[in-house]
Amino acid sequence: MIIEKNISFIRLFKVIWKQLLAMVLLASVIIVPIQVFNLQYLTIDMATPLILGTALSIFLGFQTNSAYERWMTGRSTFGQVRCNIRNMAILLTRRRGEAYINHKTGKPSKIAAQVMPRMLRRMMAYIWVLNRQLKGLSPLGDIEAFLDHDEYEALKSSPNPAYDLLLNNSRDFRIAQSEGQFYDGEHFEMVGIHRGLITAQNTCESLKNTPFPAHYIFFTKTFIWLLIILTSLSLPSLEEFSYFAILLVVLIGWMFSMIMGIGSYMDEPFVNNRNVIPMDSIARDVEIAIKSHALGETDLPPAVEPIEGALY
Repeated sequence: MIIEKNISFIRLFKVIWKQLLAMVLLASVIIVPIQVFNLQYLTIDMATPLILGTALSIFLGFQTNSAYERWMTGRSTFGQVRCNIRNMAILLTRRRGEAYINHKTGKPSKIAAQVMPRMLRRMMAYIWVLNRQLKGLSPLGDIEAFLDHDEYEALKSSPNPAYDLLLNNSRDFRIAQSEGQFYDGEHFEMVGIHRGLITAQNTCESLKNTPFPAHYIFFTKTFIWLLIILTSLSLPSLEEFSYFAILLVVLIGWMFSMIMGIGSYMDEPFVNNRNVIPMDSIARDVEIAIKSHALGETDLPPAVEPIEGALY
């Protein structure tokens, strides 16, 4: 997620220079011969590119609005993952500093003392695994310290490690419940939290697996290049432009291309680039919160810092 106030022109130019060069070459191929050989009779009226530009503006407006909506949906959904994990931590750690007493028998539960902290550590692993799955990276990453060895090894062959972690947490939840760790109503809340996590993960996976229609993007690109050609054929008809028409054509093409580029980047909220939802930052925030408040640890990892004006 870009958080810098001012966009670096140098960084931007590294991304767009090839496209700008292609526009300059295309406009020059059309405009220079018209000017050199006085071929103004081959030019067209300005009405044609104006009509196409208006239609293209509608296309781009729809794409940009849809892309922003997809990005915000991804951001709010991944935020729900954090919210559900925090709610789970409240239910699992309200006894920190106290013995895990079975409220049915009144006796300490050694099993619960092992299972409930394990559930918390598993949730730290879960949000990192889901993060990396959505980005298309190796899902396990550096989560081995959060999990038991057997559980970690079993995840290596899993087609969806994040979902398997939720299943394992559900099994541990039933163990903790049988040990009398939840009062009336709390177990229903835990079931709701697990359902919320599954729903949020499913929404994120659906967003990732359902990109913006490819034919819409293809024809929008085609219309932008068609607009450049038509504008190159129309501006030379106005004598006051002369060779400056090349710069004006490139400027018009660049404006439309940048609007489309912004929409294309935001259309994929989980792609690992500068516009990605700050999932690393959110996952680290959850990790710090659970370690410090729930598990009482003092050796905490540092918060994720922006890289070149972008928070990942």
